[in-house]
Amino acid sequence: MRALADSLNAFTGFSPAWSPSVRVKNLRVNGNNITVRTNSILSDVNWTPENVALVKRKVSKWMLGNTNGKVEIWTGKILIDSLITDCSRGVMVVGKHKDLTDKHIALWPSHGIYYNRDRDQWIWQRATLWTTVEDLYSMEYVRLVKQMLENAGAEVYMPRADLSHDEEGVSGMPRWTEGARYWMMRKGYPSTLWDLYEGNEYKDDMKCRGMWVNYLTGGSPVNPDQQGKGIPIDLCLAFHTDGQDSGDDNTIIGTLCIYTASDDDNKKTLGNGEDRQKVNRNLADWIQTQITNDLRAYIPHWTRRQLHEANYCESRVPVVPSVLLELLSHKNFADMHYGLDPKFRQTAARAVYKGMLRYLVGKSAVVQPLPIEQIAIDRDGTLRWTPTNDPLEKTAKPTYYMVYTQEDDGEWDVQQVNKKTELKLNLKRGVRYNCYVVAANAGGLSLPSPTVSAYISHKEDAPCMLIVDAFNDVYGPEWFACEDYAGIVPGSYACEDRFSCAYVGQQWDFRRSSQWVDDDNCGWGDCDRDHAGQLTIGNTHDYPALHGRVLQHHRISYVSGTSELAQWDSAFNAVDIVLGRQRQPLDSTLRRRIETYLAQGGRLLLSGENMSRVDNEWLKQNLHFSPRAGHATRSGEIAAAHHKVTYQLEMQPNDRHIFCPTPEAIQPYGDGAIRIAHYVDKRCDAAVGWKSNDTNSRTLVWAFPLEATTDFDRIYHFSIRWLLQE
Repeated sequence: MRALADSLNAFTGFSPAWSPSVRVKNLRVNGNNITVRTNSILSDVNWTPENVALVKRKVSKWMLGNTNGKVEIWTGKILIDSLITDCSRGVMVVGKHKDLTDKHIALWPSHGIYYNRDRDQWIWQRATLWTTVEDLYSMEYVRLVKQMLENAGAEVYMPRADLSHDEEGVSGMPRWTEGARYWMMRKGYPSTLWDLYEGNEYKDDMKCRGMWVNYLTGGSPVNPDQQGKGIPIDLCLAFHTDGQDSGDDNTIIGTLCIYTASDDDNKKTLGNGEDRQKVNRNLADWIQTQITNDLRAYIPHWTRRQLHEANYCESRVPVVPSVLLELLSHKNFADMHYGLDPKFRQTAARAVYKGMLRYLVGKSAVVQPLPIEQIAIDRDGTLRWTPTNDPLEKTAKPTYYMVYTQEDDGEWDVQQVNKKTELKLNLKRGVRYNCYVVAANAGGLSLPSPTVSAYISHKEDAPCMLIVDAFNDVYGPEWFACEDYAGIVPGSYACEDRFSCAYVGQQWDFRRSSQWVDDDNCGWGDCDRDHAGQLTIGNTHDYPALHGRVLQHHRISYVSGTSELAQWDSAFNAVDIVLGRQRQPLDSTLRRRIETYLAQGGRLLLSGENMSRVDNEWLKQNLHFSPRAGHATRSGEIAAAHHKVTYQLEMQPNDRHIFCPTPEAIQPYGDGAIRIAHYVDKRCDAAVGWKSNDTNSRTLVWAFPLEATTDFDRIYHFSIRWLLQE
């Protein structure tokens, strides 16, 4: 039986470091009939018709020397054939909707800060590692999933405060950092839901979530035997990350889905009488399969872990279909290398939404489109955009668009555009217009596009500028690894997508040998907590609107667009290229446009953090400066040459605007190149200008994002004034 157990362990593919081993408890062979009874570990396998048939053939071959045996395999008290889900069979329900209209979903991020009465202190429920903590990190995914579900028509219920609740709690932290117990207490829910363990608020916080779901559903068709609010919750998801360590830098712990087959009273049915084991396992499989498939499209070695039946209160207490998701391990080096990347989080959140969609809607499901990335306003007032292709989803094609328009700082107006990918705007003189577009189809709405902006001055002879938003990048921090030390490069930060609530502070323990003692002494990967409870602003995708507000103030006309759609021509008095924290600025198309524009006598403003990533010879020949990589200033104070003017650069994460952790130095190159500004503490150049001796061309280059200064309006006006002067 040991040999058979070893073979079954190998078949599961589970790591013995992360999962108990299969044990064969009983083996009976009667002619061609073989019955194998094991412990419950085999229930964790994602059983499909194909791998059930395969393991039966293997058992027959092992025991009889041929594949003709009739094999039954029991894991605990369950026949493995009964563990095949609708998802793995390819069986899908046929819904009446293509989206999530009329669906009700309960969703929450894990944990949250709580009050520990023994310590008389508010503390996190998990360790602070790799610049984040699970209590906040899981919120990053949940806010995205919630938005996608709502964009698909679902009603979403959360038992924790969302990011709009930024008032301070008892601990000095915003409400959205707190556990679910305190949200329920403030909202006036009965204390029987959240005051359960006589002062153990940690345990209260975990169990109250399922109790709250049952209270919401009481009196509805999904929970007719309990009193409550009568809301027919279709499913609930507890979003967690795990705390395991693979022991090396490359092995991914990956995605685990947990469901529970019986409730506190050992009842094996849900509130509507359906079988818990079957329904919850099916939901877990839909979500885990979608996550794994989508992530493997970009990370082929992403690990699919167990489909695990276990006794966790968040999946045990609710009387509706429920899953506890462990997306990845927040402790593991390889997992978090991806997990701190905003693009990874977007992909994973979209996969969770799609898993729910397919579980609830089935064959008729249409996936909402991806957000539009390229958009522009032309000088004739035409707003144009390009839909974004989704290589993973055939149905995720836009069939119409919602165009949002704002005049000056007024309310947003919305209108629907069918089939076309442009809209003629009536640009009134003296009015600043901001626009963004949402792609749509029968499955719902995409997340919003970048915002573009335009303004036509009352003055007929006013200068007219083009703003090119070439800052479309988001990314995680840089990592390093050597024999004794590893982690996030000191001074390296993620460039978040719009904003993040998960960053808590810089990593300070880089020693691989440092051991975890408790959540306050986390060992390798431990980080500061000085930024916890603050948002971190990243790429806000609205820089034309920010720049345009200053231009409007000075009666300078402008239009704008993202790098691929912005239309260049020599009639623009100046072109302003926003690079922000783009890591790979100035692609070949953008370079050719710059060369052509300057050859025609144009004037160019360029600002961004990573100039040293561009070909140095091209920069010297065309923009007349040479970059120097590295941290060019510690103080961030910038002085304009020949003027008694200083500006302050924000170099640390903050909740006001984008920051610049690695400002570079640049130096003038060639005839006509001059120093415009320098860093006060190191005296190296922060900005370089150039005037052509033969044409009217000018360039002004700043080696950091202008948007990262504390007084953007002033430094931007200074730049435009220098650029447009005769």
